[in-house]
Amino acid sequence: MSPVESLFKTLSGCFGHRRPDKPDDSQVALLDEMQLRRLVLYARSLPDSLFEFGRQSTHPQLGDIPSCYRGRGFEFEENRNYQAGDEQRLINWRLYARSGDLYTKVFREERRPQVFLLLDRRAAMRFATRQQLKVTLAAGIGACYCYQAIHQALPVGGMLLGRSIEWFEPAVTDISAQHFIQALNQPCPPVDFGQAQPGLEAALQQLLQRLPEGSFVLLLSDFLDLDTDAAMPLLQQLSARYSLRAVQVLDPVERQLPQTGDFLIEDGSAAAPLRIGAGDEMWQYATLFSKEQEKLRDCFDSCGIDLSTCSTEDDVMTCLESNRATASAH
Repeated sequence: MSPVESLFKTLSGCFGHRRPDKPDDSQVALLDEMQLRRLVLYARSLPDSLFEFGRQSTHPQLGDIPSCYRGRGFEFEENRNYQAGDEQRLINWRLYARSGDLYTKVFREERRPQVFLLLDRRAAMRFATRQQLKVTLAAGIGACYCYQAIHQALPVGGMLLGRSIEWFEPAVTDISAQHFIQALNQPCPPVDFGQAQPGLEAALQQLLQRLPEGSFVLLLSDFLDLDTDAAMPLLQQLSARYSLRAVQVLDPVERQLPQTGDFLIEDGSAAAPLRIGAGDEMWQYATLFSKEQEKLRDCFDSCGIDLSTCSTEDDVMTCLESNRATASAH
């Protein structure tokens, strides 16, 4: 168990009964209409695309990205020996004039790749000590990617990781895309850490089994429960098949515990005191967290996956700029 997971279990144990006199604000959508409209305008105003398709697409729909299929396309692939039944218009007559042998020009078909988001909405993502929940920031980043995919007429879908795994098949229609945006923006009430939750590796395995090769995949999580040693072979397979990018969302308290003192912890409908005492715990926690982060970065780097880290103190635009800078550096 990571040090951050231990912290969350401690916090979740602070709460007892609910206070019926306190209104529950955890049933409100993560992003309001004004925030969503701003994200739409921002996504359309970006000078560069958020998507980089570094893998050949196997999606059946025609588009403008090179695929693994050979046939009728605009991207010249090679010349091969003429075979009976080849179309005469594809014969390379210039090469025939030089060599005296018939060759057929082979082109690589262009296909329309998919955009796919994996958004973590489990218990650890429903936490914050600053401006917003971690899952709220992740939803904002995901919505911005969705809006730009809509603007570029790319099929977009995703997977929501919460009490269970919800799969949204990528589609190019606005209705399907808006349905997925509404789903990732649903309220996130507190979840008991004692409840069973699907693991991140199980979601990644499902993605590998169901998503066509060549898709752009964005992972939005805190990656706290990811066993880097066990997950590395799976991440390497994903990186080989997809254009993969990861955004880690953290809260400042997860990096470094607050100074000693008494604090009030709330979960939307209840509050409980928490005392952090003096001692070596803060230093030990910071050291353990730093080591876990280093292992995570080494794992993603070795798999060729761009990883950027965002804080709940930042807004969506700041995180996206950081994300694009990280991708450009690689």
